[in-house]
Parts: sequence; structure tokens; C-alpha cells
Amino acid sequence: MKKTLPFFLFSALFFAVGPLIGQTFFKFSGNIKNYTEPTISFTVYRNWVENPLELELKVDKKGSFYAEIALDEIAYCDINIGDVGYFLWKIEPNDNIILTADFQDFENTLKFEGIGSDKWAYLIEQKKKFEEEKDWDYELEKLKKISRKGFFDLTKYLYDEQINLLNTYKSRISEDFYSLQRADIYGKYSFHELSFLNFHKIFNEAEFARFDLKTFQAKTQNKSYEYGHFVEALIENHNKIGQKYSQSIMLEYESVKSYFTEKDLVDKQLIERILAIKILNYLDNFGASEETKLLVASFREFSKNKVYTAVLIEKLSKLQNLQNGREAKSFILPDEKGNLISLKDFRGKNVLLGFYASWCGPCLEDFKNLSIVENFFKEQNNLVFVFINMDNYGDFKKLLIEKKPLGKHLNGIDNPELRKEYNTELLPNYILIDKTGTIISDKVEEPSSDEGRALIQQIERLIK
Repeated sequence: MKKTLPFFLFSALFFAVGPLIGQTFFKFSGNIKNYTEPTISFTVYRNWVENPLELELKVDKKGSFYAEIALDEIAYCDINIGDVGYFLWKIEPNDNIILTADFQDFENTLKFEGIGSDKWAYLIEQKKKFEEEKDWDYELEKLKKISRKGFFDLTKYLYDEQINLLNTYKSRISEDFYSLQRADIYGKYSFHELSFLNFHKIFNEAEFARFDLKTFQAKTQNKSYEYGHFVEALIENHNKIGQKYSQSIMLEYESVKSYFTEKDLVDKQLIERILAIKILNYLDNFGASEETKLLVASFREFSKNKVYTAVLIEKLSKLQNLQNGREAKSFILPDEKGNLISLKDFRGKNVLLGFYASWCGPCLEDFKNLSIVENFFKEQNNLVFVFINMDNYGDFKKLLIEKKPLGKHLNGIDNPELRKEYNTELLPNYILIDKTGTIISDKVEEPSSDEGRALIQQIERLIK
């Protein structure tokens, strides 16, 4: 199963994005004693259509770090400090959060200070109460076999408890954070209720009508991760029980849009987000087909969101550049020794070009089966394997030393043109290029499927 993942990774002691004039910043700094890793991973989600911004914040020998990130409105972030992770936390413009801890006793020594730190103190308390003392999300999954009343009483109790905790911080946090957190809490437990209804196969029109889809302001609906995730699932399930569409992605698109245009059940901003994500998935699955081109054009007419539209157009343009019969865009990238290698260096050979990362499980699984493919074509000597790693350079070299994967390996993380010309967000991802440098397949059989046999047959058919 292929997975879409973003790649915008930068290393910096100081980091800023966007124009400096009139720009506001989120500031994050601190000191972690006994921390031996060179970096902290920090990911910013400004919205749920654009690729997130992935940063590696450098930590000096004393355990200190500092970063500034341009931000014009509240956003989500993930933080990974060694093996400690905090996911989907929230940051705001003008925050200046200072973290201190001793890594040898991280949870007990962790402290936050500075502007905006009260919301992180709340998120720590919420995590302890609802995830660590007892993992209520896990408990709700286990309790799906109880009665409907028992399950819904429990979700209401947990929702009320979450809101009560949030209210104790209300005077110390911003209105934007308070509203967005309420939407996330509502979305999470509503999604659990929807899952319960589906588990018992009792989701119907009456149950659909029970959910209030305009509980929050349009901007909050659109920004909230949990609320948007719930509404997307609710619409999808409602369409299924009503059989609103069959196999046509155009009918599915129009059906989702109707929840705003005809039924007026969902605000436009959230529908735009859901539709943009659907089109991105269509593009990944079907490429730059006539139908996906029509969907992008339809979205441009429907939506005033320039950011979403730009993302879709860029994705479509990238896929059009990778269509069969197009010349593969050349690149020059370093190998593990720092030697610069060009795609043109492999002219005269058929090339299986792949994109991967060390943390991508399916990528590493593919390498096992690709050895079978490599052995099959070894005697013919007319096929080379070129792989582009999207990790930072240190992880790239470490993987080659430890795993010793087949083929020629290059590092593409610091090459913006590569991300522009190739579909590097989809990992693992493969392209078959002939001896003249022409793309002969942008839809390559997955190597782990049928132990590489299907891929061998495809390559044989195409290169002959």
C-alpha cells in the first residue's frame, strides 16, 4: 500500500519562512540536559491540503536550541525529541515558548515558560489524563460491543470531562485556541460514535441527522483536524448508505460538493478542504487523466481558496510531466560519497527509478523483492536500478551502511527542483525510463506484489 507523505526538511539553528515585513513569528527555544541527539524534529501543519513544513532544529552540545517560524494564524505541530513525541499540538503567532527538561527523566522534569506556554501546559495535562492514566481512545475501540446507550453515554461523559479540563485554562489561553480545541474534542468523540454505528451496521439517515455539522464557525471547522476528519468520514458513509455514486470519481466529487451547494449542511471552507484532499487522492491513484483534469478545473471554478488551488495545479502539472512518452527531467544529485550523479549518466540503459526513505516500511520491504527482479535481469545487463533517498544525509548514509540495499543510491532531500519535477510525496514511488531517457511507465507494479513477478513481466513487456 502506497502512502502519501510530505518532504520539506531543513536543518537550521534559525529558521524563518515568508516575507519579513509585517510577518509574525512563532518562537521555540530551550535547553535539554543529557540530550545526545543532534536535532529535534518539528513539523508545522498550516492547513490539511498543503504539504507540512518539516524542520530539523539543531541542538548544540549544551542541549540548547532555538527557532523562529513565520506564522500568520494558529497552526498544528508535531514535536519529536529523541523517542519522545507530541502530536497535533497547537502553536500561534507571537508565541515564545521556552522548553526545559532533563532527558534522563524527561516527563517529570519537563517545563514550559513564555508567551503561549499555558496551552502547552494544558495539552500535557490533557495527555496525562486521557491518554496515559487510561488510553480512552483505545478503551473506546475495545468497548464497541456494548449497547448503543452505554457507548454514547461514555462518549458524552468523556467529552464533558475534556471540556471541563479545557475550561479551567480558558482565562489563560487565546480564544482561537479554545475554539479550535473544542472542535477537536467534538470531532474526536463524534468520530468514535460514527465508528460504533458502522461497527454495528446501524448507521442510517436518522443517525446522520443526529450530528450537528454547523456546531462551530466555518473557519474553526476548516482548521480543526479532528472535526474535519469526522465530517469527511460522515459524508463518505452517508453517501454509501444512500448509494450516491458508484465508480465515477466525478459523481463522487459532485456528491460531496452537494453537502454545501444543495443541502447546506457543511460550510464552504470545510467542503473546499475535503474536496481538495479528494482530488489529491484521485491524482495519486489515477494520474493526470482527462477526468482528474476536469476535477481540478471544476475546483478552480468552485473555490476561492488560492492556496488549495495552487496545490492542485502544481500536483497536476507534476504528474503531466511524468506521463508516458515524456522525457524524464534530468537531475544532478550526490551519492553517499558526495559524488555528483546525473540521470543522463545512465543513458543507453533502461532505468527503474525509485523514491524512498529509511522510515518508510513499504520501501524497505520492496528492496527485498527488488533483489529478485535485479537477479532476473542481471544477465541481460540492460536494466539499472537508481534510487533516490528523501532522508537527511546522515540517515541516508546510515541506511546504506546497515541495510546495503541494491542499486545506485542518491540523496534528493536538498533538491527543490527534484520535488518540483517528480512525485516525491508518494513513497515508495517508481518510474520506468527507457534507454533514450523517455518515460515508458509512470504506473509501475509494486515490487512487493507477487514477490516481484508482476514487475518482471511489466518490465519485460515494456523494454522489448
